[in-house]
Amino acid sequence: MHLTVKQQVKHLSKEDYKTIKELCHIAKNLANEAIYNVRQYYFSEGEFLKYEKNYTLLKNSPNYKALNSNMAQQIL
Repeated sequence: MHLTVKQQVKHLSKEDYKTIKELCHIAKNLANEAIYNVRQYYFSEGEFLKYEKNYTLLKNSPNYKALNSNMAQQIL
């Protein structure tokens, strides 16, 4: 069973809402890139892609660069 918490943020300006929505989209894209790398590495090498190697592949990604480094590393 997975437990989740839904957080509603009220009284945001349109600009703040757009910024948060864009950051969430970038975070999703980075997570998808990381999963894709792990999957492709597994199919080609037959073993799991370690964080260090995946980080090396993704640190120059536009999605990684768009986020704060702390955020991006937590996503990976």
